[in-house]
Amino acid sequence: MDGMYVETGPMDLAKAAAHLYLHLRDLERGFTYDHECRRVPMSWSLFEARSKYLAEICRKQGGRECGEIEELVEEVLRHRALPRWAEELATRKIIRIGRLI
Repeated sequence: MDGMYVETGPMDLAKAAAHLYLHLRDLERGFTYDHECRRVPMSWSLFEARSKYLAEICRKQGGRECGEIEELVEEVLRHRALPRWAEELATRKIIRIGRLI
């Protein structure tokens, strides 16, 4: 299901949950896209790196929920699933775009 994006703006817990939701989807389907829109395999190591980078983005942006984001990322890495409460946050920050053409 392409055409799903996370709302723009500074990283917070809800946006991190949305990114994790989409990362998990990519891991399950086995591929993702790079910055040049090329389809690339979504390996566990890429999933882990992208997930951990969310807390770093938060810190770079001076966010206030960086510790909570880090804890959520660790939980997702341990269980390979998003907690239910985080799924509810994520759905509010995911934007679905239909076909562009």
